[in-house]
Amino acid sequence: MANTMINIGRLIKQADSSLTRQMNDLARQNDLTGTQMNVIDFLSRQENVAADQQAIEHEFNIRRSTTTIVLQRMEKRDLIQRIVDPDDRRKRQVQLTPVAQELVPVVHDYIQKQERRLTSRFTNQELATVARVLRYIKEDE
Repeated sequence: MANTMINIGRLIKQADSSLTRQMNDLARQNDLTGTQMNVIDFLSRQENVAADQQAIEHEFNIRRSTTTIVLQRMEKRDLIQRIVDPDDRRKRQVQLTPVAQELVPVVHDYIQKQERRLTSRFTNQELATVARVLRYIKEDE
């Protein structure tokens, strides 16, 4: 029996590209980017609907410079505001504006539908295996 090589890295990249493209298509309908939708979703799920920049960097596994650019663009679009952290006046919290708050239901609905679409074809055991593999890859940097 021939040993068939599966290129997991390529499959993950292709899956990521497909998911990103789908999210960007919906985001464009709301004059956003997929990344901005993800940030809105993340912040909407935080206590006080706010988080510091480091939490955003950690959540999306992106560099500080990338996060800064994303947040600056969102601030210019009146999607976020930066407020003084009540616990540490040297830090700033990133908080959704009312403009972004109006988009939260659209973002949550899309993400929930995508999750159902992605998970409906698999058993809980298969999903646990996929999650374990992806966590391993993510942490193996």
